[in-house]
Amino acid sequence: MVEKIGFIGLGIMGEPMAANILKAGHALMVYNRTPEKTGILADKGALTASSPAELAAWADIIILMLTGPEATDAVLYSANGILSVNTAGKTLVNMSTVSPEYTTTIARCLTPGDITFIDAPVSGSKKPATDGTLIILAGGPRHAVSALEPLLLTMGRKVVYCGEAGQGSAMKMTVNLLLGVMIAGLAETVNLARRLHLDTDLVLDTILAGPLGCPIFNLKKDMLRQDDYPVQFPLKHMTKDLRFVLQTADAAGAAVPATHAAFQLYRQGVGLGNGDLDFAAVQKSLAALNDR
Repeated sequence: MVEKIGFIGLGIMGEPMAANILKAGHALMVYNRTPEKTGILADKGALTASSPAELAAWADIIILMLTGPEATDAVLYSANGILSVNTAGKTLVNMSTVSPEYTTTIARCLTPGDITFIDAPVSGSKKPATDGTLIILAGGPRHAVSALEPLLLTMGRKVVYCGEAGQGSAMKMTVNLLLGVMIAGLAETVNLARRLHLDTDLVLDTILAGPLGCPIFNLKKDMLRQDDYPVQFPLKHMTKDLRFVLQTADAAGAAVPATHAAFQLYRQGVGLGNGDLDFAAVQKSLAALNDR
């Protein structure tokens, strides 16, 4: 039997992820709160749903790629939400970035044996989502994750099994902590270099030529060189994610001073009106703090 895949959330990451599922030959139905965003996939052969309930009734596997807990709650629990229909035997995969605490709450709310729940957030941004090279961080029953791996690998190049439901989200917190701090650090380096009248190209080429060179710095180098930040992952979303990291760290009793500092820079970036730019635009927060 061919499994029917339902995909909810067609934003910067969700649309290319769903497109890769369709490209791999799966039967696909999509839903987005803004219906116009379903048009590209519909033109490629995807079915479209008028509500999460319609999609959930049709699909065997339901994937969520949403902005956070509020959007996820609306899709799950509203009058026309996923849980308003019979979900017996279905699998729900939440690929959204949310806190481990929120993820375990979902797992507790779902009736055991009625629906299989997997949390599978991703490491990567728009380009890896388009290329199908995301790293997928999966939590839930091991046998269920193993069964789902061929589908997940249509969207990513590696599936990391992290443990029970909630541990995928925990891994996402650790990865995004490092990501946010690294890009804030790179931006701070460029900011200092400019104040010292060093050539930005020379500084970035020096960093990338040595042991500090890495793919994420290479991905952001032209943005920093040109002070232009076409969005791959929005600054406002990194701000949200780091807020989740701080809440998670506080609950775990973990000291994360560098993350507190980075969060304030990203938060200021939102206040400066840079939230819809790529998160490398944190450099603009630093520029605004410089002595004039």
